[in-house]
Amino acid sequence: MLMSMTGYGKREIQNNDISLSLEIKSINSRYLEVNHKIPRLFFEDEDSILSIIRKKLLRGKIIININYQILNENLNKISLDENKLNQYLKISKDLLANKNIEGKVTINKILSLPDLINSSPISSSISYKRILSKGLNDAVNDLIAMRKKEGQNLTSDIKIRLDKIKKYLDSIIRNTKKDKKETLKNYKKKIKSLINDKGENKKIILDDNRLLHEIVIIMEKKDIHEEITRLQSHIKVFEVYMNRGNSEKGKRMTFLLQEFLREANTISSKTDNVKNSHIVVNIKTEIEKIREQIQNIL
Repeated sequence: MLMSMTGYGKREIQNNDISLSLEIKSINSRYLEVNHKIPRLFFEDEDSILSIIRKKLLRGKIIININYQILNENLNKISLDENKLNQYLKISKDLLANKNIEGKVTINKILSLPDLINSSPISSSISYKRILSKGLNDAVNDLIAMRKKEGQNLTSDIKIRLDKIKKYLDSIIRNTKKDKKETLKNYKKKIKSLINDKGENKKIILDDNRLLHEIVIIMEKKDIHEEITRLQSHIKVFEVYMNRGNSEKGKRMTFLLQEFLREANTISSKTDNVKNSHIVVNIKTEIEKIREQIQNIL
C-alpha cells in the first residue's frame, strides 16, 4: 500500500496542571525536514519530540505547533525579579547623577522594562511530560492515518493509469503483428522498384533470399519487441512496490518511471506505424500523470 507525504494531525489533552494543543502538518519534501514552534516551557523536551517525529514520519516537510494553558493557578503566578529591578534602578540613579539627565522613574516605565516580570512557570513544578508524549504520539498517529487514506486514493488513481498503459501496449502489439507482413511486402516492392527504375542498376539481380535477408535487417532495426517486453517488466516491478510494505517507496518508483519513459521514447523513435506513434503519446501522458502522483508518495 502506498502512503502519501501529505497529512494532518491534531490532539488536545490535559491534566490538573496544564492543557496542551498539538498540531502537526506534513507536505512534500525530498527529505525529512522538521519546522517547529515549541514554547520555552518544553525546550528541554525538544530532543524527545524530534526523536518521535523522525522515527515515525521518515520523510516530508513537517510543521509542529504546540500551545499550552496553565490550569493550576498556583503555578501561574507572576513574580518580580528584584535583582534585575535593583540593577535597573542603580543604572537610572547613575545616569541622573553623572549625565545631567532629567527625568522621573515611574511605575509604568518600570513595568515596561524587559525581563523584569517572570510569568513563565517552572517546568519542574508542572506534571506534563506524560501527556505531552501521549498527545504528540496521538497527533502523529492521526497524521499517519490521513497519509494512509491519501495513499489509498493515490493507489487507485495510479492503478487506473497503469491499466491504461497495459491496454495501450496490447494495442501496439496487435498493430505490429498486423503490419508485419504488409511491411515486409512493401519493403520488398520498394527495393525492387529502386533497382529496376535506374538504368545503371538494371544488371543488378537480387534473388528472393538475398532480398529477404536485407529486408529483415532493416526491420530488425525497427523492431520494438524488446522495448515492449522491458516496459511490461517495469510495470510488474512497479506494481510489486505498490502492494508491498509502507515506507519510502517514492524514490524507487520515480526511478522506475524514468525507465518507463525511456522505453516509450525508444518505441516512438523506432515505429513507422502512425497509430502506434499516437498510442505512445497517450502512454507518455499517463506516465507523466503517474509521475505527478508519485512526487507525493512517501
